[in-house]
Amino acid sequence: MINRFILFLILTISIFGCKEEEKDKSYGGLTPEDVLSIEESSIFSYESIIYEGKFKGEYFDQIIELELDNDGDFTILYKNNKIKGEWYKKDDGSLMEFDSKKKLPFQFLKWSDNSTIMILNSDGTADDEGGNYLTRIEK
Repeated sequence: MINRFILFLILTISIFGCKEEEKDKSYGGLTPEDVLSIEESSIFSYESIIYEGKFKGEYFDQIIELELDNDGDFTILYKNNKIKGEWYKKDDGSLMEFDSKKKLPFQFLKWSDNSTIMILNSDGTADDEGGNYLTRIEK
């Protein structure tokens, strides 16, 4: 009888003595309210990229003009040279590769939005100083 009482006491203490651990509901320092606010104020755009058009900007302090067509052809005016060739969509279409057979000062461009293209460095990174962008001037 005493053994059963001791067993009952141990089970009771272990059941009520162990409380469930509360899960950490933070998201890397953000509260659930922060995450909800970010989700509500975020704008998602699934707007299709319009590739065809004319773009103009500066590439290392030199004026550059780019004309793209939907057939995959391009014309670049840079340092008084007119370079023609082909371009290709990469990955999800936001990255473009230019024909490396041509003497181009760059090979990859990435869309920032539907009116802005960023010229990538040779290692695939963006210019640290925020330059080398082409802006759509004509559709």
